[in-house]
Amino acid sequence: MNRGLTATVVLVVSASMLVMTGCSQSLPYGAVGNLGRYNYSPSIIENGNIRQFWWCSQGVNPSDSSQDSDAIYYESMDLSTHDSSSPALVLSETPGAWDSQYTCNPKVIGGLFENPLGDGHTYNYAMYYVGLGNEGNNSIGVAFSSDGILWKKYPEPVIHSASPAGYGAGQPAVYNADHKAAISMFYEDTNPSVHYVAAVSTDGVHFTVQGTLTSNGLDPDDPQAGWGDMSYDSKADEWYAVFNRPVRPRSTTGGVVERGQYGIELYKISQSSLLTGTSPWRQLATIDTNTTGFESNFIAGFVHDLYGNINVAAYPTIQMYTSVSYAQRSWDATPQALALSAIPESWILLPGQWVPSADPAIPLNRYFNGGVHEVTTGWISPNGGFQLQQILGHLYASPLHGATLPFYACKAGPIDYFVSLDVGCEGQRTLGKEGYAYAQAVSGLNLVALYRCSSGYDHFVSKDQKCEGHATDELLGYVLP
Repeated sequence: MNRGLTATVVLVVSASMLVMTGCSQSLPYGAVGNLGRYNYSPSIIENGNIRQFWWCSQGVNPSDSSQDSDAIYYESMDLSTHDSSSPALVLSETPGAWDSQYTCNPKVIGGLFENPLGDGHTYNYAMYYVGLGNEGNNSIGVAFSSDGILWKKYPEPVIHSASPAGYGAGQPAVYNADHKAAISMFYEDTNPSVHYVAAVSTDGVHFTVQGTLTSNGLDPDDPQAGWGDMSYDSKADEWYAVFNRPVRPRSTTGGVVERGQYGIELYKISQSSLLTGTSPWRQLATIDTNTTGFESNFIAGFVHDLYGNINVAAYPTIQMYTSVSYAQRSWDATPQALALSAIPESWILLPGQWVPSADPAIPLNRYFNGGVHEVTTGWISPNGGFQLQQILGHLYASPLHGATLPFYACKAGPIDYFVSLDVGCEGQRTLGKEGYAYAQAVSGLNLVALYRCSSGYDHFVSKDQKCEGHATDELLGYVLP
């Protein structure tokens, strides 16, 4: 199937640049998923011109037609011809087994797995996935394949949660150290609270826990962040990870329970600090509603090689696929309408990339449509009539050079966009993170003070302490010119 690109929206997250493409009629080239059904938690292998995808979607279980729920799908894509196969269901629940209720969150890795099932066969792929049965909580199991399409399951879980309470163990990320069966697995465990566990195996089946990944350097405004994936940079001896931002509280979404987190954050850390925290995680970029225009942006997966290395053709550009609620909504939609746009049936897997840059500062732009303002470093709805009034200054995409004060993008009601220093947007709806400013003036830096202003029905940001004749709410902070 050849997917033509009918329209393109280029979204620049920062000068470090995360780009996403999208169109309004069907899946754009590069996107993956079953239209009209949820698609999330991708695993992506790039080998030459071929990308292979495995992800969680909704499908009827071939072994039990009464089950139409979580299942694992496969698709391949030829990057040179732009051809792709149709999504195919490749793994589902096993009646009466430990994974009889759900199978989801796949992570696939290549290798040489010798006789893991006791059938005398050597397999080229292992899929680690999350399953749930009639009792207990989520565990992680494994299936093996010679082609990535036909799979045989190992009969028991290979990872159990440390406690029978709560969600359990989930969201595995895997790396093959020797290209055979020396698997490193990182997974999320929610008991007693959210933490991330490192375990190793020599045969792909039997794992020994090494310890807990450090949380040093992770965003303090999201202390219970779940994650999506990890991948190894073999050239720099560093790990990349994507963590989820929070889910919006129901009080800010018109009473609708919104599905999917509103954003993700990209990090990296040195191999030597992964368990010790000697050096912290370094935040690189935030991808959220503010930057993409999509209500939900969550559980991203990295594009990596057969063994989990992120050093594929585009390197040092880091490529990923993010689960998003597709498509972008009107600029003046109500909180309830926006929340309803994030229903699982709207979720697809959209490609994006982060490009390292020597100048990570991003412009904070002030727009006006004749009635209200929007101040943002990110996406502007094309149907709102907004025109750029001025560039107020520049923020950093991540905490850098002493700029550690986050500006948050917020919205009250259908049209009142505003910038806040509160991660909860003062009880209003959170769009995401604008970037990082300075909390105070710094000697030697030609910083610009920014103020939040109010006209009574509209908020905006100004360099003028008197807010251009309107009410001054507060001094927000100081930014680069």
